[in-house]
Amino acid sequence: MMQSNKLPVASREMSACLAAAGREQVLSTAALLTQGMTVLPLLPAESGLALLQWTDAVLHQPFFLGEVPMARAALALINPRGERAEGAAVLMADDTELAEALARLDAISARRWPGAEQVDALAQSGALARARLRTERQAMLRRTRVDFALLTQADDDGEDVA
Repeated sequence: MMQSNKLPVASREMSACLAAAGREQVLSTAALLTQGMTVLPLLPAESGLALLQWTDAVLHQPFFLGEVPMARAALALINPRGERAEGAAVLMADDTELAEALARLDAISARRWPGAEQVDALAQSGALARARLRTERQAMLRRTRVDFALLTQADDDGEDVA
């Protein structure tokens, strides 16, 4: 029996995984799944800059790393039966259209409405894309590592290390 490449997608990573699946796929899936529904903005989709705060690794003090582009949206969906689902998304990009689409998919997934399986599959493909990217970055990082023990060994052998 073949083993599945499924990666579990935590709800806190859902937007990032969906975004990694591809902008056009997210937009088309959101449009398809919310066709015939009423969309009520709870927080108008907006974009701008946000300060990114980080923590110093040595003293564990917070500091501001800089500004990053950010888009966010919060909305409610009302299906033809009058049922309501709420969704939200925050995205590190200047793309309100994508943030709104992610919020629509979040609402469908949260209420497990019809199409939630499609949202899960899309998130799964994004999670795999993120895992591949992480693997590639780790491979590049490994190639940049320096073994300083070799420098000490060369110095002990009397070689000129300059």
